[in-house]
Amino acid sequence: MAGRRARSGKTVIFGVLFLLLAAVWCVFRLAVKPKLGIPGATNAERVAYIESFGWEASTVPTNVEEIRIPARFDEAYEQYNALQKEQGFDLKKYCAVDACKYTYSIKNYGGADPVVPINANIIVADGKIIGADISSAEANGFVAALAKK
Repeated sequence: MAGRRARSGKTVIFGVLFLLLAAVWCVFRLAVKPKLGIPGATNAERVAYIESFGWEASTVPTNVEEIRIPARFDEAYEQYNALQKEQGFDLKKYCAVDACKYTYSIKNYGGADPVVPINANIIVADGKIIGADISSAEANGFVAALAKK
C-alpha cells in the first residue's frame, strides 16, 4: 500500500510539473509571437502598398483623418467590410478601435473624369494596414477594392 501511495504521489508531482511547463511554454509562445500584417506605419509603406497593385499614387496623402471602427456595424459598414474581406481584411477584428485613414490621389485611373479625383484610402491601426479601398468623390461615385485594378 505504501508503494502505491509513493507512485501516486510521483504521478501527481509529474502531472503538476507537466502543467507548469506547458503553461510556461504557452506564455513564451504568446510573448514572442510575431505581429502579422501589412506594414503601414510610414508614408513610404502605404504608398508602396497602393503601388503594388499598379496604381500611381500621390507621394503624400491628400487627407489624414482619425477614425474609430464602430463597435456595431450598420448595413453600410457591413457592405464596406464585405469589400474589405475580398482583399483579406476584416474590420470586425477592430471593433471600437481607433485608426487613421490616409487618402492618396490616384493618377492613372482609366476612364475617370480628370476633374473628379480618384482616391485610394488606407486604414491603419497599430502601424498595420487593416483596410483599403479606391473611390471617386463624385455624387454617383464608387467604392471598390484597391486590389482590383
